[in-house]
Amino acid sequence: MSDMDFGISVGRGSEDRTADRFAVADAAYLYATAIDTIGNSSATGASDGGVAEATALLSRCLTSDAELRLFLAGPSGPWQPLGPGGPAGVAAAVRAYFTAYGYVGTQHSVGNIRIAFTNTDAAIATSQIPCFHWLADERMLLAPVSYRDELVRKDGVWRIAKRDIYAMRFWVAAGYAPDPLDPSLARGT
Repeated sequence: MSDMDFGISVGRGSEDRTADRFAVADAAYLYATAIDTIGNSSATGASDGGVAEATALLSRCLTSDAELRLFLAGPSGPWQPLGPGGPAGVAAAVRAYFTAYGYVGTQHSVGNIRIAFTNTDAAIATSQIPCFHWLADERMLLAPVSYRDELVRKDGVWRIAKRDIYAMRFWVAAGYAPDPLDPSLARGT
């Protein structure tokens, strides 16, 4: 894709959409915060505070009928919906997924956001996310993913209406948590 495909308009006389760019990027950041809220809180059944808090966050960055699709073998592989849609459906699906795989902590960092406005109130965006998932058995799962989003602005707020999540590969590392005050625990000594 060329720079113009993603709306980079420096020196080209195009409309300045800086505030919109920040708002679109904020939707991606808010989504990651919501997912890590689930990933860093324990599941407690019907009174799952992490899911409740994440649902509130997701309602600020997803449309009420948002569709999320998970591709675990890259963009050309099979996919599955990430829940029935909307903020509550996504939060419940993420909790079920994290619980099934034994995640006890997560970190999703959003980077390399590229935005293209398709009209006044619609945009597509891509971003790269390094994901760290701590497993109950003290190993770490590393899973870099890419997001491809379709966003809409309604009532002045940008929200994700559709997100495709592409996982390309996974690495699992053995547990290694040295005491930073005890250098004898470092590997190779």
